[in-house]
Amino acid sequence: MLKHYRLTNKKRFFAFLVLVFAAFYLAGMIISAGAVSDKPQAPKMIRVQKGDTLWEIAQQHCTGDIRDNIYRIRQINQLSSWIIHEGQILLLP
Repeated sequence: MLKHYRLTNKKRFFAFLVLVFAAFYLAGMIISAGAVSDKPQAPKMIRVQKGDTLWEIAQQHCTGDIRDNIYRIRQINQLSSWIIHEGQILLLP
């Protein structure tokens, strides 16, 4: 038969649970802090294919707002217009 356990000291049990949750919380914070790199990432380079547009490139290769990404792509590559050409190398943020 199964043995039934009875809590004799509820305060001690509650303190134990608080310590366990605190330990898991701190471990998660330490692990997540280590996952974020402080080093800036090198920009990704792509070669423009026939029919590519800045909108499609930003949509496929970048995260976040597409318009912001297009603006950043134009700034990084010093593009004065939206026109890109087949074979052109673009740096992506």
